[in-house]
Amino acid sequence: MTDSNNKLKLLLTDIFMMEEVLYLDDNGPDQIEGWDSLATVSMAVALQQEFGHHMTIEEVVNIRTIGDIKDYLRSKGVEL
Repeated sequence: MTDSNNKLKLLLTDIFMMEEVLYLDDNGPDQIEGWDSLATVSMAVALQQEFGHHMTIEEVVNIRTIGDIKDYLRSKGVEL
């Protein structure tokens, strides 16, 4: 696991208050109880702080899974 992927895992487990075993690309709000609208906003802010990329509203609403978050970061040049 890359350093960036490890940072993302720690960030998401904290924000979504989830167990590490739920850190799977296909998991989203249906599988992660703590992933609600407030957690989504917190996630967007935390990604900006940690990785330096501001998410637009459109980008935020298109995030449906952990895999989508990873794809977004990869599209910004973050190596995961």
